[in-house]
Amino acid sequence: MEQKTKRFEQYKPHVNLQAVLSANGRFIYISANCKEMLGYKQNELIGTYLKDYLHKDDLFLVESYFYNEHHLLPYTFRFVKKDYTLIWIEAAIDFVTTHVGEKEREIVLKMKVFEDRPSTKKKNSHEETGPEKPGTNPVKEEFQAMIEGLPSPLCISVQGKIVYVNDAFVSLLGAEHKQQIIGKYSYDFIEKEYHDIVKNRIMRMQKGLHVGMIEQTWKKLNGQQIHLEVKAAPTVYQNQKAELILLIDISSRKKFQTILQKSRERYQLLIQNSIDTIAVIHKGKWVFMNESGIRLFEAKSYEDLIGKNIDEQLHHCDHEEVKARLKRIVDRKSESEIIKQTWHTFGNRLIYTEMVCIPTTFFGETAVQVILRDISERKQTEELMVRSEKLSIAGQLAAGIAHEIRNPLTAIKGFLQLMKPTMEENEDYFNIIFSELSRIELILSELLMLAKPQQNALQEKLDLIKLIREVTALLETQANLNGIMMNTNLSEEKVCIKGDQNQLKQVFINLIKNAVESMPDGGTVHLSVTETKQAVTVMVQDEGKGIPEHVLKRIGEPFLTTKEKGTGLGLMVTFNIIENHNGTIEIDTQEEKGTTFVISFPK
Repeated sequence: MEQKTKRFEQYKPHVNLQAVLSANGRFIYISANCKEMLGYKQNELIGTYLKDYLHKDDLFLVESYFYNEHHLLPYTFRFVKKDYTLIWIEAAIDFVTTHVGEKEREIVLKMKVFEDRPSTKKKNSHEETGPEKPGTNPVKEEFQAMIEGLPSPLCISVQGKIVYVNDAFVSLLGAEHKQQIIGKYSYDFIEKEYHDIVKNRIMRMQKGLHVGMIEQTWKKLNGQQIHLEVKAAPTVYQNQKAELILLIDISSRKKFQTILQKSRERYQLLIQNSIDTIAVIHKGKWVFMNESGIRLFEAKSYEDLIGKNIDEQLHHCDHEEVKARLKRIVDRKSESEIIKQTWHTFGNRLIYTEMVCIPTTFFGETAVQVILRDISERKQTEELMVRSEKLSIAGQLAAGIAHEIRNPLTAIKGFLQLMKPTMEENEDYFNIIFSELSRIELILSELLMLAKPQQNALQEKLDLIKLIREVTALLETQANLNGIMMNTNLSEEKVCIKGDQNQLKQVFINLIKNAVESMPDGGTVHLSVTETKQAVTVMVQDEGKGIPEHVLKRIGEPFLTTKEKGTGLGLMVTFNIIENHNGTIEIDTQEEKGTTFVISFPK
């Protein structure tokens, strides 16, 4: 051991430190002044590996250098001291072969310690081996010039105190020279709300930990706010743990984002407050809908629709058409589609809509944005216009037909009555002829009623209860013969409206006769009258088979009937009379359960 120590001590006059490493880089010996130079005691280093103390960027080159016995020039690397600061070491290497046990190679390090990186410039024979004077390191000067010329603001702080800034940093904060910034704390320029975050980041960097990017609001020297993207990393500055801070001015981007956000908010406000339904359909399902859509479908909440297939509310007759149009939009074969369809609401109503379809995206996938407009009232108005036109045409035809047929019909009927006594053997034939002629006269009477100018004999206080009792008394006998009961729910007091007695009798006769004829196997006709402050409502309900959907759509049209001997004019006349009395009529029908007519008159 004494011989080995003597062999090591011969290097002391020429170096600050000396050490011996095994072939795999483990410390076998290091001089006692390592405590002063490196912060570690001898026994803390001996037995450990040199690579555990090297800066990670120097590790590969140092290891490759140690394995090459032909290096003549010293090599520099960074060593992490016990207090985590970095020092530069310039080391010369000798390789020694020992014969203790098996033949083994050892590495002798002769090291000089520097506070900063030593100059790479070649020394003359008369130069000293100590650290070079400041300003004589061209690499360092070039590096500093590069940092100063960076277009991005950069500063170095030690526990928040700024110790270095480049020119771009000075310009960013609106300073005239660096001394206006150096010596101050970064907190002096950062808005108060970020102080706790900054303190936490400094603590992490002091421990050598990396921190992520963050957005902060800083203040220039004149107080103007600027939005910055801050990137920071731990570093060492003049043997002290420090924070390297890089700033990127994002004020313009932030301003644009604010404008974009306000635009998006206005767009969302416009969508949410639109009277039309605006929705997005993705893969056949509702994925977005505004408030108007929830009201349109009479849903209780968004959950009733969002995520559900549109076919659940869409009328089955429109499934194929809507599916085909949506596919054209998704396949980019069309930029827009306009279609009409019918929907079921959650309130069991049918609504008619006009839908505009345009392409959009949903989480990066093609979807369809739709604008739904409720056209139920417009459709009803159109139907009323068509019906009114039909009524007008039917009235004009009726007047002509009635006058043209009635005169020859009167002559035919008169001559047949004269002939009847002389042809008693054919009395049955005459009865059939007179029956058919009476039927023709009935049709003509209804046609003339349709064609007559509506000069109503309106009564200011027409007792509706009395009128309905008279009608039911007239029809009750016929109803009983067919096994049908009349169930009336009528008040004992008068219920008065303004109306024409004869015309309203015609209305209720038609409705009750229809109810009776809809129940060939018997049943009950229910009649009731209810009164509110605004209106009087009459309900006529049967227990028949109901009205088929295709007939219900056209009900009220002239000559439309499902009866074998019907004229198709009864309901047309009924609707016309109710309309002339400023009333309304609604029809509720269910298959095999019956039909209910609800007539409302203004009080």
